Amino acid sequence: MTIPGPTVHQQLMDAYKRLTEQLETDRQKMHGVDEEHEQLDAERDAALNSLAEHYLPELTADAISSTWREVQSEISAILLQKEDEDRLLHEKLKQLHENRVMAEDTLVKEGSVLDAAIREQNEVSSAVERRLQDDSRFVELADRAAFAEVALERAESNLHEIDQDAARKLPAYQSSSLFQYLYDRGYGGKGYRSRGLTRRIDRWLARYIDFTKARQGYDFLKQTPDQMRKIIADDRRSLNIVMDELERKRDHIAKELDLPAKISLTEKLTRERNQRLQTMDFILESVKETEELLRDIADPQGSHYQKAIEIFRKQLLKFKSSDLKRRAAATRGDLTDDQIVARLSGVESERGELEEATRYRRHLQKQKQDVIEELGRVIQRFRAAHFDSARSHFLDSLSIEKELSYTEDVEDARKLWQKIRRSQRWGDHESEEDTGGSSLKQVLVNAMGKAAGDERGEDARRAGSRRIEYDSTSDAHSVGGDYTTDSSGDHSR
Repeated sequence: MTIPGPTVHQQLMDAYKRLTEQLETDRQKMHGVDEEHEQLDAERDAALNSLAEHYLPELTADAISSTWREVQSEISAILLQKEDEDRLLHEKLKQLHENRVMAEDTLVKEGSVLDAAIREQNEVSSAVERRLQDDSRFVELADRAAFAEVALERAESNLHEIDQDAARKLPAYQSSSLFQYLYDRGYGGKGYRSRGLTRRIDRWLARYIDFTKARQGYDFLKQTPDQMRKIIADDRRSLNIVMDELERKRDHIAKELDLPAKISLTEKLTRERNQRLQTMDFILESVKETEELLRDIADPQGSHYQKAIEIFRKQLLKFKSSDLKRRAAATRGDLTDDQIVARLSGVESERGELEEATRYRRHLQKQKQDVIEELGRVIQRFRAAHFDSARSHFLDSLSIEKELSYTEDVEDARKLWQKIRRSQRWGDHESEEDTGGSSLKQVLVNAMGKAAGDERGEDARRAGSRRIEYDSTSDAHSVGGDYTTDSSGDHSR
């Protein structure tokens, strides 16, 4: 048994939602840690304030009070700004997640509509192919196209060999001054008019280099490719005449069964789905940016903290460490400063331990956030590959829940996509179209291959693939154009 693509798609979305909720729970738990930080910060600030008052006896109380109020005011303004940004970002993140859920629901619904349209298109495509295969004239034309294709391929191959042969051998003729002298004078031809000594010298030179044989080889290399190109152009025109009639028969039946409209519908739905995927990309990118800003706000060493530290640092620059040490050494009989320094040292020690534990917890949160972001990219790839289609299936050995239970970091999450791809299979369809309905061109190629039978089926398919896909307003019926071969071995104009 296999697992339908929509089921795996829903499992991925459920896993994304579950991990997001876990991350938000972890963030809520961090509020208690933030309160501990605030308490220790308050104790440290109090110790610094007491130490400043003790070590600055020469300053007036009004001046000290004024200095600390100024610092507290500036830092308070930064903290208020941070709290306001934190609130706005959480509101934005909530809205983005709501938008993501709505967009995902829409994707699922539109995916079902697209699947239904593709199934209907493929059914009609198969019906068109069967009608064409039952048409004796179409079968005859498909056979002719197959034979013409084989002949055309053989001629093209021969031309390629002749062109290579000419590229190798012509330079030797062109670099021979004796050969070029006789050739330019038209020796051996009707236009040769030399008499007397010149004629005898030319005859001697011709025998010396065997000019007659050399000229035959030279003319063959120069003229044969052009002659072969004319023959190939005629063969192409003949094949195009056959293909014109094959396409007219296809178009007649396709129009009768309304296939062009169904193809147009699936193309429209596919474009809309791609636009929806772009919207999802934008939403996920916005979520990522918002999460980064929230991480910065939650980070004790984040940008807001650095602003506050810069303000405080500028105030502390007024005090030299040497002054503090000198004052401590000078107050041997006063234990007040020693007690304050000891209290400050204890607070700093507790803060260090708390920060170490907090860094570890934030590291785990960052890992989980990275996994969530990578899972979001996996889901987008899943959709872009049309794996969420009802035509897509997965081996029952694939367990999204089990795979995610082993996922600890972003590298593990990246490996999930490879496992999903290896487990994916497409449902059977004779028109060989995995990501969309059968085009008119594919219908013709399939019908020609089946009509020509096992022996010449592949030849007929190549003949159909050589044909340009065109519409009624194009000039695609012009003949004698250049042809190239694509990487799959099929020929196209």
